[in-house]
Amino acid sequence: MTARSKGDLHEREAVEIYTHTGWTVFRPQKTSKYGTQDIFNMFDFCAVKDDYLHFVQVKTNSTRGFLKKLKAWREAHPVPGVQWVLMVRLDARRHKEKWKVY
Repeated sequence: MTARSKGDLHEREAVEIYTHTGWTVFRPQKTSKYGTQDIFNMFDFCAVKDDYLHFVQVKTNSTRGFLKKLKAWREAHPVPGVQWVLMVRLDARRHKEKWKVY
């Protein structure tokens, strides 16, 4: 399994978690001739439920420095009802839980 296909699989898993708990999810087209299509060049998808909006970035096994970038983003963009979320899919061979959410 390539790194890209593993990342896509884990992103789909995260979307399923949100949809199964009643969230409406928007996941943009990932690639085009203009490059990647992440939301704000940072987030893989956004989810809406009631008065809440989550922008979610999914990583596999590591934050790869993204956590520091996310903290800076949160401080620069304090919007009521909006959460900037990092979900890390952990390796099942090393961890009891499947996901770590920041």
